[in-house]
Amino acid sequence: MKPQMYRYARHAARFSRLPLNTSTATNAARQLRGLLALAVVLLLLLEPGKLLGQQRWPGDQGWSQNDRYGQQPDAQRSYPDSGQAYPQQGYGQAPAPAQPLNAVQLEQLVAPIALYPDALVAQVLAASTYPGQVADADHWRQIQGYASQIAAGADVQNWDSSVKALTAFPQVLAQMDRNLQWTTDLGNAYYNQPQDVLEAVQVMRRRAQAAGTLQSTPQQAVHYDQGYIQLMPVNPQVVYVPTYNPWTVYGEQVSPYPGFSLLGAVESFLGSSPINYGLGIAMSAFSRTPWG
Repeated sequence: MKPQMYRYARHAARFSRLPLNTSTATNAARQLRGLLALAVVLLLLLEPGKLLGQQRWPGDQGWSQNDRYGQQPDAQRSYPDSGQAYPQQGYGQAPAPAQPLNAVQLEQLVAPIALYPDALVAQVLAASTYPGQVADADHWRQIQGYASQIAAGADVQNWDSSVKALTAFPQVLAQMDRNLQWTTDLGNAYYNQPQDVLEAVQVMRRRAQAAGTLQSTPQQAVHYDQGYIQLMPVNPQVVYVPTYNPWTVYGEQVSPYPGFSLLGAVESFLGSSPINYGLGIAMSAFSRTPWG
């Protein structure tokens, strides 16, 4: 390929008049190329930020869509109250674009929460995009007293509204904190593939229904709406969190998420029913937190 000389033709014409022999011109050209290469190397070594600092990920912009489980994740907000530095999103960083997960991987991610009531699923999915805040909220929740004190204390924290709502459900918050890598992966999936995640929830519910494990109970009602399975508390003021083995409750075995801990739910697996319910949580004490 011939070098592009038209921009410098006037200067080249002047240089051509100099009385240089062929060997001298060749040596000068070699020296000039060497100096240019050295300048580029020094620029990369000393000031890489000027070359790379202006690049942006294509997924940095916020977005919103409607769905049956509440609002989609907003653009991530900073969380200045914590004195710690967190690498996860939720403290000023949006999740980086990731390789899309396939249906099997998404079903594995949502298996632990797919049989929760719809409103709780919505809060868990939104809160999972703030894993650092989830960890802080769980640690804070463990040292609090009565429910009314927890609700009032959570309301003034600089957390996302979904994280505040989960302080009403200590076992759910603890499970997310205990399995923080799963929480982070769930949040990334929901941020990047929201509709696929919601469809995976429906797939798992249909599987549980086909296996005979998902039925209406005195605690939770199963409704059908244009092909969608909706799970709602029988009494809207009292919410029961189902406990179950997420790898066996759906009939066909689900491959466990690597490292996922079921600590705290093991006792519920000893009952005769594949899905069990503990004490109901009265939502009146948490009227200040967003729910439903």
